[in-house]
Amino acid sequence: MPITAFGKTDVGRSRTSNEDAYGLFQDLDLYIIADGMGGHAAGEVASQMAVEVMRDYIASTQNQTDVTLPFDAPPDMPLPAQRLLVAGKLANQKIYQLSRSDSKLTGMGTTMAGLIVDGQTAYVTHAGDSRAYLIRSGVIKQITEDHSLVNEYISQGLLSPADASTHPLKHVITRALGSGPKIDMDVKTIPLLPGDLFLLCSDGLSNLATDQEIYSRIADSRNHLEEGCKRLIELAFQKESDDNITVVLLAYSTKETS
Repeated sequence: MPITAFGKTDVGRSRTSNEDAYGLFQDLDLYIIADGMGGHAAGEVASQMAVEVMRDYIASTQNQTDVTLPFDAPPDMPLPAQRLLVAGKLANQKIYQLSRSDSKLTGMGTTMAGLIVDGQTAYVTHAGDSRAYLIRSGVIKQITEDHSLVNEYISQGLLSPADASTHPLKHVITRALGSGPKIDMDVKTIPLLPGDLFLLCSDGLSNLATDQEIYSRIADSRNHLEEGCKRLIELAFQKESDDNITVVLLAYSTKETS
């Protein structure tokens, strides 16, 4: 496979449980992280469901050229992108239905960032403030745009990015899987280049670390993904993150890896 991947999650320095989940499904060219929320163990249920439902849907439609989609997707969107989009919407539906049927899981939900590779193209979708970054030619760029209240304030010119980092409502998200029966999701298309490095991460890292701080930890990690993931977890601890922390690094090469 042209993608090599490694992921790591940590409960963090103050939490007693880990509500994050991730999946590396190289046989499906699919990579997902999810950051759950909800009382008791509900967040753990939601994040794991997101990963499993998306994996199962992508697996069930693998190698099919004529797929009947259970949700609407733009007709001009490439099939792999449609499958990724529909997988996220299906996860949203199933998480929402379970939260409505079990009082112990009422209100559960999860943010999510997912990436699927098809040939020399990557497709990325997300909900909430779980993020995807691309490191290319010495530059780090955030691919996803946070579905959060402060990001809406920034878009409306009501708040500066600098002030957003310390805003009291910075943790309020405006979209999450399971928060309603339907969800609007976008898919970004990324033509791949040799040497590309992707990062998927939960806000346990990105809420406190700047893009450049993240880049400095993984700039030389393309051939050492496990070490890169460890450095990012260490960075979150150094920034005194009190949240669960999950990171996934993906390196693209035109050469097949064993």
